[in-house]
Amino acid sequence: MKPEELFEKAKEMLNDGKLDEAKEFIEEHKEDIGEKIHDLTDMFGDNAEGILNKVKGLFGKK
Repeated sequence: MKPEELFEKAKEMLNDGKLDEAKEFIEEHKEDIGEKIHDLTDMFGDNAEGILNKVKGLFGKK
């Protein structure tokens, strides 16, 4: 899959509330998603800081 397709699949999971599945999918494909990972974390916005930190935690960022 192309990075854009991986991004869209992860985005769909997040929009459907499948956070655990999305987290696992992102972890498995983080190298392939590349720079688009920041777009996924931006989807959470200011009101979901805890979720954002969990996603960022997949990449060793705090």
